[in-house]
Formats: sequence, structure tokens, C-alpha cells
Amino acid sequence: MAHIMAVTAFRNAEFGADPGAERVVGTDVAAGGAGIDDPAMLRCLLDQTPTPTALVEGDGDRCAFANAAFRALGVVAGTSLTERFPALAASLLAEARRTAQPQRHRAAGDRSTEGERFWDVRVTPMLGVNGVVRGLIVTAEETPESVAEHDRRLRDVSHRLKNTLQLVSSLLTLQTLSSKDPEVRRALQSAGGRVGIVTQAHQRTHGSLRAATIDMAAHLRELCQELEATLPGTHRVQVTADATEMPAEAVIPFSLIVSELVSNAARHAFPAGTPGAIDVRLGRGDGGSIRLEVVDRGAGLPPGLDLSRATTLGLKVVRAFVGQLRGKLTADSSPYGTRVVVEFPPA
Repeated sequence: MAHIMAVTAFRNAEFGADPGAERVVGTDVAAGGAGIDDPAMLRCLLDQTPTPTALVEGDGDRCAFANAAFRALGVVAGTSLTERFPALAASLLAEARRTAQPQRHRAAGDRSTEGERFWDVRVTPMLGVNGVVRGLIVTAEETPESVAEHDRRLRDVSHRLKNTLQLVSSLLTLQTLSSKDPEVRRALQSAGGRVGIVTQAHQRTHGSLRAATIDMAAHLRELCQELEATLPGTHRVQVTADATEMPAEAVIPFSLIVSELVSNAARHAFPAGTPGAIDVRLGRGDGGSIRLEVVDRGAGLPPGLDLSRATTLGLKVVRAFVGQLRGKLTADSSPYGTRVVVEFPPA
């Protein structure tokens, strides 16, 4: 409000107050010292206003006065305001002169070292005693970028990331095909599969850029359908999932946990070539925790195997991401199957 009051007083001092306007007590210059109607004093006041403020007199866009905030942006008296400050369009000045009405526009300016800056630009006509536009006051307040622009930028970054992940996956596939060592081929295939899981999880978050949480039930069904098509042997992955919201940043680690647990069950729970079923369940546990279960009806874990100390890469990955999500990993095993449970804190 301070700069609006200053602009009004500046107009009265520069172009003459409206006839009949009351004078403020204590502002008579003759009473001693410069009053509020003194242009020099008002320019000094505007110079201290944090909002960039400039005066354009006559036709065109030549700046007659720019306060300190505008001078810091490169706008100085005697220069073209629209050239020095591209967020201000010449058409906005022309419209304010034509209609004698305030004009407003939100626009992006030049890129700074921190990136593109966004401005709420206002042009207020200064009217003389005869109602003729004698000049224009221009103010510019920096604002956060619009929601639409913010989303567009996020989508651009997300799209580039997706393309990068797909490129990495393609390179791993080419490397797999060119290798003659079975162990190397298996390692590369495993790495390619993990990149594929990350790509799919990223695609899920890409579609909900502004969402703080994501329903993991729908994502889990899609993920397990994809896993079933790529698992070694003939295995069914059956999903039972309640609607369960988790933070968007949890999608990728959650997906990798599920992928590793399901893949381990498919590789180790059943004799080679024997089909089997793997149940994946998602819901709420005690105290509102999020509970993930991966259950098979296979041969059970090898004697003495402790998931918390297992050295296989897959289980190391599981433990790392369970820890990242502040979860707890447990397992129950018998000759009739294995149940692995991961409990995450309430979302």
C-alpha cells in the first residue's frame, strides 16, 4: 500500500491535485520545510519503495524516473523502459493511454542467473486537472511462476528423464546381446530389468506431477502384471490390494522392493521348470501402518538364511530401500512356502 499512496501523491505533485481536493494538515510548504506535495520529496520516497516503480511521460516508452529497485534491474531515466524491462509490453502502455484506465499483465522477463523471473506488471495513468493522460506510473512485482508454467517445466524435465532411462535400458539390452558369457548376460539382464522398473515407476509419478501422494494399489497391479510377463518359468502373480496412498517419492523404491521380492520368489521358491503362484498383498496393518506381503507356496528359505544379513544383490537392494522408506522387513518360512512382510509407517 505504501507505494500506491506514494504514486497518488506523486501524481498530485507532478500534475496538480484535483480541484477541490482537501490538503493534508501539516503539508503546506509555506508552513516550513518540504511538504508531501513536494516532487523532490516524493521522488525520494519512491526511491526507497521496494517495488520497482518508474514514470513514463508523454508518448513512447522513454523512462523519466526509475526508483532504486528498477535501477537495479537496469532501468534508468532516459532509456527505453520496454527494452530494458522486456516483461513490460509497449501495447500495455498504449492501452493505458487510450483508455485512461489502469492496466495489468503477468509476464516473464529476461533470465537471471537463477533462471527466468516472473512479474506482475501494472500501468497506472496519471491524469492532469483536465483529465488528459499526462504520464504513466509503471510498477512491477516479482511473483512465483504460474501453476501452468511450473507444470510445463516439470513435465519437460520428467520427459527428458524418461528418455534417458529408456536409452540406458536400450544400451544394456545391446550389451547383453553382444556378450557371450552367461553370467555377464544374466547380470546385464538383471540390471536392465531394474532400469525398466524405475522407468515404469517414473511414468506413474510423471502423470501426477502435482500430487503429494499416489494410490499404490493401481500401480502395484500394473507392476505385477509386467513382472509376470518377464519372470523366468511359468508363474502367476496374484495381487490383492486395498486403496493405499503413499508419498509420490516412495513410488520408485517401493517398486524396486516389490520387483526384487517377486523375482526372488520366482527364481528360488520353485524347482526349475515348475510353475507356481506368488501372492502380493497390500493393505493396512496395525496402527495404520502400510503392509506389503509377498507369499509363495514353494520350498521355503534355505536353512540358516537371514534376510537381514543375506549378501545377494537383490536382498541388499530390498534392505536398502526398506530402510529408505523407514520400513521393517521380516520373513516366515516353512517347507510349504515363504511369507515376506514389509511394514511401512503410516503415510
